[in-house]
Parts: sequence; structure tokens; C-alpha cells
Amino acid sequence: MDSPLYKNADARAALMVLYDKNLAACGVSTDSIYVDTFAGKTHVLACGDKHKPPLVVLHGIHAGAPLAIRALQGLGKTYRLYAVDTIGQVTRSAENSISMDDDSFGKWLAETMEQLGIQEAPVIGVSYGAFILQKLMTHYPEKITKGVLVVPSGLVNGPFWASIRKLSWPLMLFFMTKKEKYLRRFMSAFYTDVSDQDVAFQRNLLEGVKLDMRRPSLLTRNDVGQLEAPVYVMVADDDSFFPGLKAIAKCKKVFKNFKGYHVLSGSKHIPSAQFYPEIEEKIRKWLAE
Repeated sequence: MDSPLYKNADARAALMVLYDKNLAACGVSTDSIYVDTFAGKTHVLACGDKHKPPLVVLHGIHAGAPLAIRALQGLGKTYRLYAVDTIGQVTRSAENSISMDDDSFGKWLAETMEQLGIQEAPVIGVSYGAFILQKLMTHYPEKITKGVLVVPSGLVNGPFWASIRKLSWPLMLFFMTKKEKYLRRFMSAFYTDVSDQDVAFQRNLLEGVKLDMRRPSLLTRNDVGQLEAPVYVMVADDDSFFPGLKAIAKCKKVFKNFKGYHVLSGSKHIPSAQFYPEIEEKIRKWLAE
């Protein structure tokens, strides 16, 4: 049967090898959990003391749960960390695509939490994961005790012409030539540092995955009018996708219980590992408030 996500079996195998490498690089013990949802089987990586309160983490697009754990693993000392593999992406979850326009993502995440025995919890959404968190905020606000949006999609978009110059043009040149220099030029627009493994991942992603070109709709104040949980946002000051200062201003407008923000100075959309301690420590303080 044809995959709704991968162009061929070789692409899937190569990307799952990279997924496992990212998991091994975490350096912490994790439990692999599968739960059933209306949208398909969903995979979750859990780490930390099982007796600690739960903390749910949603990764960026196609990034996978291992990268979320790698950046935030220290929070496993205070919480039972549940990193959810987004359905329909390059993860261990089902390959099925679901609607971005209705309550599907919110329903999927709410069901995943319930299957894990989590009635409510603080939730961290990174990049595309922040858009999914916004769907939970909109349709199932009672599931959230605190919301943390990190370099979030779904709030603002970057300037059109800068996007063409920094992203679309080098990406087109890569597709035309398959030359790595153009791939790296494309990646340099949103990676703070570009490693060889990052390049391998992006090449396999671009060449082997049926990419979903839909863009998240932008959140409005009416969408989250029922949300009572406090909300925090962390942005990067050199984010080509979702400009940080615009995202902060949008949060102040749409969230009635917006509590604070933090700017990663010198970071592009995807922070390098040197920012992980700063990210973790700031989120730890927010969650403890």
C-alpha cells in the first residue's frame, strides 16, 4: 500500500535511522508508548520519574519527539516528560494526515493525553507544535494548566519578500541542481548552526516525503476566549519564519492571561544546542510560578 507520507520505503528507512540517532543522542532513558486515537496510533516518548506530575511537549514540524526531549530533558527531574510524536509527520506515529482547519488536532492531542492518563497538564508547543497547542487551547482549554509557546507558528508570519529571497530561491536552486551548497543556503535561513546530520535529514525530507504545503491559520482572540490558563512565549530574535517581536505583540493581544516572554538573543528559528540550558531554565521558572 502506498504511504500517505513517504515517496518510497528507502526514504522512510533513512529518516527513521536519523530519528533513532536523535533519540540515542538524548542520553536519557525513555519509555516508548503507543496509544490509540481517532486519527490513528500515536507514539509518545516518556522520561523522568513516573511519580512526578506530567508535562506534555509537542515538537516542531517533522522534528520528532527525540529532539524535544534532547532540548528539555532536564525538566524530567521535576516532571514526567511526555514528548508526543505528531501524527502525519516524520515520526513513529501513524502517517495519516488530519485537518488543520477544524478541531482535529485538538481532539487528537486531547485523546492522546487521556489515553496516557493525563486529565490536565502544562503543555509546551515548539514551532508547529505551538500551532497544535493553540488548537488544544481553542477546543479543549480545560486540558491545559499552563501553555508555553516556543518559536511559535500560528501567530504571525515573516515578511513575504524576505521569505522568497532567503528560503524559496535557494530551495528552488536545490531542487534544480541537487547541490548541497544550495541546501545549506536554504537551511542557514532558519538553523542557527547546520550540522552534517541536519543536512542529511533535510535532504531526505525534501526528496523523500510528500510535503504538506498547508500553512497554519493565524490565531485570533476569539479562538482562545475560553482559555483561563496562563500563557508564556519564547521567541528567537532572528526568526525568518515567525518574527519574535511580532509574535510577542500578538500574544499580548490574543491571550487574556498572557504572563511573560523571553527572547533568545542571537538565535534563528531553530536554536543550536548552546541555547538548550537557557530554554530549559526559563521554562522551569515559568512552570514553577
